[in-house]
Amino acid sequence: MGSQKDFTVAIVGGGIAGLVCAVGLARAGIQVDIFEAASKYGDIGAGIGVGPNAVKTLELMGILDEVVARSEGGPALRLFRFTRGEDPHDVIYEYPPGPYSKSETMGLGLHRAAFIDALSSVLPDVVRSHFNKRCVSVESSHASNDRVLLRFSDGSIHEADIVLGADGIKSVVRMEVLGEKDDRLVNTGTRAYRGVMPVQRLLDAGIKEEMLKPWPRCWMGQEKHIISYPIQDGSLHNVVAFTTDFANAMVPAGPQASWAAWVTRASREEVLEDFKEFGQDARALLSCMEAPSKWAIHGLYPPLETYVDGRLNVALVGDAAHAMLPHLGSGASACVEDAYVLSSLLGHPQTRLDNLSAVLRAYDRVRVPRASFIANASKRAGDVYEGHGPSGPNDEGRRKDLNMIWEPIWRYDVREGLAQAVDALVKDGAFADSEKATL
Repeated sequence: MGSQKDFTVAIVGGGIAGLVCAVGLARAGIQVDIFEAASKYGDIGAGIGVGPNAVKTLELMGILDEVVARSEGGPALRLFRFTRGEDPHDVIYEYPPGPYSKSETMGLGLHRAAFIDALSSVLPDVVRSHFNKRCVSVESSHASNDRVLLRFSDGSIHEADIVLGADGIKSVVRMEVLGEKDDRLVNTGTRAYRGVMPVQRLLDAGIKEEMLKPWPRCWMGQEKHIISYPIQDGSLHNVVAFTTDFANAMVPAGPQASWAAWVTRASREEVLEDFKEFGQDARALLSCMEAPSKWAIHGLYPPLETYVDGRLNVALVGDAAHAMLPHLGSGASACVEDAYVLSSLLGHPQTRLDNLSAVLRAYDRVRVPRASFIANASKRAGDVYEGHGPSGPNDEGRRKDLNMIWEPIWRYDVREGLAQAVDALVKDGAFADSEKATL
């Protein structure tokens, strides 16, 4: 299928946001080139959650089945049970299953690499993938100011009518587009120890079986918490133990040249020392970590006010636009929402080369407030888990703050955001009133 549009798109980054964008754009008849810094599509990241909002979005795009096939047991109710970190580990809060038992509240759990494998498997043949392409600059084309020029570390260049920066939290596109305004990347002060272990090892260590299934569990403490949940049909248990230095939180990351390694190795003894106040089962869980990794969690805080360049046809999607704390498990879902809205707008029958700037502004108009809300809600959730919530650290305060914490994220209909963007384009005169987006 040849291009059905009078413009071309280059996507920098072949992660979740970039691949979902590429699928949507190519199916709309747009010529797409993806430039990925690695030698193939893949990821070394950890497990992720795909919320009900993203599950519905993937279904709208017709690619849910491929993702489900690589998930942990298919769509399921994934509500946390919130437990005291200290003994006796009594339950402080749990969601009543009734309101959440319908299919629209079902989410997915899978490894990030499996998600990317699923997405790359459904890329239309017309999408051109370029590997070992590390972008080093984004600039106006010398031949035409209306086109965008990408330069890569191997000396090669590529021109397109529009560039989508899907190159993650360390986005080169973001740095080039926002320039001095790109000072939002911060060290959040949160560290995460990660480990995966066989369930039988945990049982042998004396952990009560009810602590391991069937619910994901959040063990809450003061300035620390643990997330644990079963994977691979219950044979393995994934554990992420968070600590936050609130006195040194949200510190600017500074120039890239000064960045230390964000992921390092940690010892079991270090983990246990950080959680010495926690109770018997929680510490037994941590003692089974054989080779935990330690992640310095970074993010874009406060959230960006714009994802588009005012001079060039360049837009940011996914973590490049709104890398966030992981405390609501909604970062990947926000990437999917971005990609759906942007690819639908660019693929709209009335989108053409001469109104691309208006289309990008419409994308910006609906996605900035939505993704910023998720990012801020994720930070607030971590504060609540670790005794810094707005209602205080006691049980009553935490219950109040935890109530309905996922509702505005999970219940969101991405089609409404798309419709708002189209309405804005009609109102601004970029689109005629005779057609609406295909929802």
